[in-house]
Amino acid sequence: MAWKLSNCRARITRLMQTVPASAISVRRFDQGYLQRRVNELNQRGRRLGLDEAPIANIPNNRAVLVDGVHVYVQLIDYHALLLDHGRETEASHRRLLQALHLHYAATDRVVEQFEVQRVDYHGPRLHAVVVTPAASERDRVLKALAFAATLKGTIEEAGRTMGGQRLSTRVRIGLDTGMAVAVNSGRGAEPEPLFLGSPANYAAKLAEGNEPGIFMSDRVRAVLDEGAVGMVQERRVALTQDSQYRYANMSQGRPSWDTNDGFTRAKVQEALRSLQNDAALSAVTASEAVFHFHHHEPPLRTIRFEDLMPSRTVRMPAVSVFADISGFTAYVDACIATGRVQEMTANLHVIRGEMAECSRDDFGGRKVRFIGDCLHGLIAEGSRVETDLPASVDSAVRLAGGLRSSFDLCKTMLPGVGALGLAIALELGPTPITRLGIRGERSVRCASSKAVSTSETLQSGLEGTQTALGPDATAAAPFRIRQLFRYGPVENLDYEAVETFLGGSPKVPAAPAATSPRPEFRAHAS
Repeated sequence: MAWKLSNCRARITRLMQTVPASAISVRRFDQGYLQRRVNELNQRGRRLGLDEAPIANIPNNRAVLVDGVHVYVQLIDYHALLLDHGRETEASHRRLLQALHLHYAATDRVVEQFEVQRVDYHGPRLHAVVVTPAASERDRVLKALAFAATLKGTIEEAGRTMGGQRLSTRVRIGLDTGMAVAVNSGRGAEPEPLFLGSPANYAAKLAEGNEPGIFMSDRVRAVLDEGAVGMVQERRVALTQDSQYRYANMSQGRPSWDTNDGFTRAKVQEALRSLQNDAALSAVTASEAVFHFHHHEPPLRTIRFEDLMPSRTVRMPAVSVFADISGFTAYVDACIATGRVQEMTANLHVIRGEMAECSRDDFGGRKVRFIGDCLHGLIAEGSRVETDLPASVDSAVRLAGGLRSSFDLCKTMLPGVGALGLAIALELGPTPITRLGIRGERSVRCASSKAVSTSETLQSGLEGTQTALGPDATAAAPFRIRQLFRYGPVENLDYEAVETFLGGSPKVPAAPAATSPRPEFRAHAS
């Protein structure tokens, strides 16, 4: 398998024609939108929040402007669950999946209680958005804080009471409020609602850290008529317990001096009872034996997530690939401010579509999900019984080159994206792949391992021209790849550069950069 310029150009052209900017309608999530959504659900005998989210099934030719409160949840002790004495084992992966299954299910119970929009889970993180009531930002903020306090208490208590302490974790939550764009570029049985823009990105940053608690942005504080604390202190100053209860009570119309914990505790107990009465969930948390692992014969593109479940989970060495579009949040904010949301939506549809098809069709990789503007995928080479580690790393590096060449070609063919970059990181390791949480359409695709965490962390530290290789992938790589990455991240490593360096001969030249002659690729000390 290989990347070809002609195939890439044809795919991009097709994707551009599928959803042109001129065909995209931009709606605003307001009281009228919400009422139409409620009426539509009523006609189908469905309930808002309990059966379906407030914003769902967005067509590819639509974008929704949403003023909402973004809530990011981080399971702080995720990495402790992942390892046994510093090593990944089958037992540690079973324990990790048990914990994620429990905490995803716990979160969904609280999401239903508060009629909140669940966006996605990714490893130890949850992204949710409070979009109602549509007419009052202050009421949304109070509702989000009540949701956050209940969610934190439910996750912590569920780990203690249902996992015998084995599955317990501390919780950190970040909140920000503001305008974002909701789009849906999922495919078939894998719908992916996305909320793009700075509030989602900033809430995620506030959730980063090892100190538990609930952390508000200054924009949230302003809505509550509280003084700003500044960017540094936002990440250090957590809500006190009394403040959590006070805001939760205010969300129910109670006076601002009421710090009674009754409302929050009642909501936590309601969620716990629902979890404890779920026989299927209890079976998963009671015994690690419910997770049955098997090897999947490459290529990984043949993995069908809809066929996976705890008792049918793939576990095998694979290379985790993170490819993040750098500068995209600022681009989204600029498009919102200047009325170019149609352009942004069409461009995202094309770029993400091409990245997914390049991974699958050119290299046999498997997309796990898009996390905002970031692709998470997996790739492996081998037989029906084992993974060929050096060949897997080799293919992953070629995939990274193909993704960069595809992205460079997108920049020459699409308007307004010339300033964007692509940061790519790769890491190798044993990785379980399955579906967790509530069964059916709301279950969660999951690929969680040290390799996944390392590749994501590496990617977050890169510039938009760089490709990085993790330590375990480097150790297993063929000699020429170790030489290529011997000084750390490599600049401008497109498919032509990869093929040239590894001794191949590309059949066609790689695409030029969008605004300048094709840059020379080079390795450098990090």
